[in-house]
Amino acid sequence: MNWLQDVRYALRMLRKTPGFASVSVLALALGIGANSVMFSALKGAVLEPFPFPQSGRLMNVYGTRPSSGSSGISFSAGDYLDFRAQSRSFSALTAVHGLPLNLSSSSSNGGRSTSTGSEAERLEAYQVTPEFFSVLGGRPLLGRAITERDADPGRIHAVDLSYRLWQRHFAADRAIVGKTIILDGQQVAVAGVMPEELDYPMGVDLWAPFTWTAAEQANRQNHYLDVIGRLKDGVTREQAQAELNTIAAGLAQQYPATNTGMQTQVVSMIEDMTEGQRQFISVLMGAAAFVLLLACANVANLQLARATVRAREMAVRSALGASRARLVRQLLAENIVLAIGGGVAGLLVGAWGIDLVVSQIPPFILAHVAGLKNIKLDSAVVIFTAAATLATGLISGIVPALGSSKVSFNETLKEGGRGAEGPGRHRSRTALVVTEMALALVLLVGAGLMVQGFRGLMNVDMGMDTRNLLTFQVRLPESQYATKPQIREFAEKLQNRLRAIPGVESAGQMSNLPSLGVDSTYVVLEGAPPQRLSEVPNARLQIVSPSLLPTLKLKLLRGRWLSDSDGPDSTPVLVISELAARTLWKGQDPLGRRVRFSPDEKEPWRTVVGVVADIRSSPFNNPRRTIFQPFAQMTRPSFGVLIRTGGDPLLAATAARQALKEVDATIPAFDLRTLEQRLSDNTSGVHISSQLMMAFGGIALVLAAAGIFAVMAYSVRQRTREIGVRLALGAQRADVLRLVLGYGARMVGVGMAIGLAISLAVTKLLTSFLLGIIHFDFWAMAAFTALLAAVAAVAALIPARWATRVDPMVALRYE
Repeated sequence: MNWLQDVRYALRMLRKTPGFASVSVLALALGIGANSVMFSALKGAVLEPFPFPQSGRLMNVYGTRPSSGSSGISFSAGDYLDFRAQSRSFSALTAVHGLPLNLSSSSSNGGRSTSTGSEAERLEAYQVTPEFFSVLGGRPLLGRAITERDADPGRIHAVDLSYRLWQRHFAADRAIVGKTIILDGQQVAVAGVMPEELDYPMGVDLWAPFTWTAAEQANRQNHYLDVIGRLKDGVTREQAQAELNTIAAGLAQQYPATNTGMQTQVVSMIEDMTEGQRQFISVLMGAAAFVLLLACANVANLQLARATVRAREMAVRSALGASRARLVRQLLAENIVLAIGGGVAGLLVGAWGIDLVVSQIPPFILAHVAGLKNIKLDSAVVIFTAAATLATGLISGIVPALGSSKVSFNETLKEGGRGAEGPGRHRSRTALVVTEMALALVLLVGAGLMVQGFRGLMNVDMGMDTRNLLTFQVRLPESQYATKPQIREFAEKLQNRLRAIPGVESAGQMSNLPSLGVDSTYVVLEGAPPQRLSEVPNARLQIVSPSLLPTLKLKLLRGRWLSDSDGPDSTPVLVISELAARTLWKGQDPLGRRVRFSPDEKEPWRTVVGVVADIRSSPFNNPRRTIFQPFAQMTRPSFGVLIRTGGDPLLAATAARQALKEVDATIPAFDLRTLEQRLSDNTSGVHISSQLMMAFGGIALVLAAAGIFAVMAYSVRQRTREIGVRLALGAQRADVLRLVLGYGARMVGVGMAIGLAISLAVTKLLTSFLLGIIHFDFWAMAAFTALLAAVAAVAALIPARWATRVDPMVALRYE
């Protein structure tokens, strides 16, 4: 039971030095807590983002066309069905496709209507094949999973509800199974309710079966299906991809017109769905590890300084028969006790930090990005924290323990009990301070560059005025709005009512709101020589109302705006971006030029009537060629609405919902946010990452300052007699100040030189790792270097001033 004796003795010794124990525990708590937060993020958002059984066997399957450079292509129904029938590498392949639906505010059962207590809302619904739930490994919480019998071509008979929709809209009614709900104006039965953990695709509200006609099943041109597969046991990803490529080659021979050159790409679903957050979390995990190393170095320095005072104790114990191994074990026991205290406090810091980080994630991002909802304090995080605590205790204690246990009884007694410090211990402490300064500078520079990157994203010129804009989306069901005149009439009524709202300056609509996905179209130029389809230029296509471009306050460079006279029966017209004008016509005047969106001669020619300044779809994207097509000439049943107000746009939210309700009470406004909030949500990952980096940098600054202060303070204490002799022999106090500060400056200078070299390498790595976000910034690096130097100077100046106040007579009697 010697280890119990070691622990009891360690606790007694630490009680005698509460200041040392408190500072050590605090330093370790910050380092361990930072790592607990980041491990929770790594586990939840990268390693285990999906709570599905054997989720590592789940694969996303894409099509590719190497000859045209296209990758990540979705599948047509015909191709999917052939791959499903012929593949033997997967236990099952399932297809998924988004199908937004509007849920009315009542449900019925046997002709009886039942109010849900909620208004109509737009649902994030997905059509899935019957294999979907078996591929993911999900079992219904209530009822059953949908099958092929739950749909006919063009008609859905039954759906499965997600857990969150069941809770939110149906108040967790366990009798919901068998009832009918109204989707897009049609009655549909509820087959079952899925468990909370089955949240895929992210943010899903319900799943519906596919309703393919024979013509759709034979179609190989309409690529719209996302395919997921579960690998059979013993089959590798490479083997599955090779098999699918063999199948693809056979389909190319069978259907050369549509499948020539098509191959497949099989990607781990976890890796595919976590690519974005993996980069940021990896960087932050590295930063947290630096913080923990700093904490370890800090505690090791304190231990070395404390060991100087305990030199006589170690010498006496050695003389009484204690072996060096026994002394090392005792000293390590003390450090592990400290580490346990730091680990417990670190777990509390980690729990608080995890809650704080999750609270900073916008609700929309939290619901739609894989794994973010899994960031929490669980048993795995506790185990990791315990392991980090043990490792910290050993790492921060081994060097002081080995150094302190190597004592000579005679030499120590010759020192007269002053606990003089040997050259080896002095070098160790100096090396640790140099390490702390280097690590602190790397963290500070990394934090500064991350913050600069975020500010750059927030200040990027979007090409439009993003202030005071309220946005939402609308989807018109085909069952109610089957014709283009009906859709146009709805859009016109809605805009008139929105413009009548007090405080509203203008309103418009566009097919894809900024920050959302974009539609692309081929651009065939009139008079251009015939080209293969892969060589035809493309551009972003935005279908807009005439009032949209002025509502965004775009800058008109040439020509005119779209107008209300650009109706369905008038000449098809376009407004294009400056980049499109410059690259499509190579500097020639584009006004009056004509294009069409397909080589098909049945496609009408469209005339360019205006050129506007370039815009961005998101802060991350550079401007792209953009074409604005009048809504009246290319009507779509789904679109985004923008409302410009004179003040806070959220004040108009209630009135906007009411205006939509007056046009059609069955059509909900969904995803209602300001445009600034949309862009902010898009950059929230960078924002949170920069905040965490700044927190880590701040901790590093404090720990580095504490390290230099501790070393300087102990150095002054150890050299008190020397300083007294110098003063007694005529040295000026300014000389003493220079002597002490010179010692600190050498340590700081070496540490910062090493830190700068590492920072340059890390900056280069981050620039390539977080492309478009992190950029080398000389002035930011210089500013944080100066900041660290200033803090280190203050930390060193305080002990140096103590040295100048030494009384020579007292110092000469100092023991």
